[in-house]
Amino acid sequence: MEPIIFITVIVFTYIGVRIYKNNQYKKTAYYQATKKPYSSLDAGEYGEYLTYKQLQNIENLGGKFIFNAYIPKPNNKTTEIDVLLISPKGIFVFESKNYNGWIFRHQQQEYWTQTLPTGRGRSSHKIKFYNPIWQNAGHKKHLERIIEQKVYIHSIIVFSDECTLRDITITTDDVNVLYQSNLKSSLSDVYKYIEVDVLSQDEINNIYDKLYPYT
Repeated sequence: MEPIIFITVIVFTYIGVRIYKNNQYKKTAYYQATKKPYSSLDAGEYGEYLTYKQLQNIENLGGKFIFNAYIPKPNNKTTEIDVLLISPKGIFVFESKNYNGWIFRHQQQEYWTQTLPTGRGRSSHKIKFYNPIWQNAGHKKHLERIIEQKVYIHSIIVFSDECTLRDITITTDDVNVLYQSNLKSSLSDVYKYIEVDVLSQDEINNIYDKLYPYT
């Protein structure tokens, strides 16, 4: 094959794949809810989309997603929830951390640390961020007030596969801290563990209708 023909084939194949991915993306609940173009997703938004993409099959089981919900707090401020899944097995609150580098800290420490390498002979760069487990605990508390019914809320912290979790200590059973690539299997385990549905389809729809106005 002539070089120019080979290059042309590669270019058109690349364009075709991009168009296909974009068309598929526009069919997702994430796009329908956020209207964010695939090409302009920032790192945080892409992490949210990957969380949804891993779990979108739960929509076929009656689950409903809510993205970027600003839940009111008693002090007239709001708390933002990245991704919510209302499902027959309860409500899943996802905090997406699309980080790289090394992540350190303990469940009971207020701030965790992201450590980024800066090259040979130079000290690493460290960035502190608020404990995502505490962050999600706040989300759960304010959600319960809005929902006004007792329902199990699962807290899941999702880190990018591009980072390395180091010395992350979890001391309670109601929190999961995991990599993006482990999310689907982890939710599958939860579905197997909770054998009986805790929310009917009517309850799922009612909770969704209560929370959707806060997006």
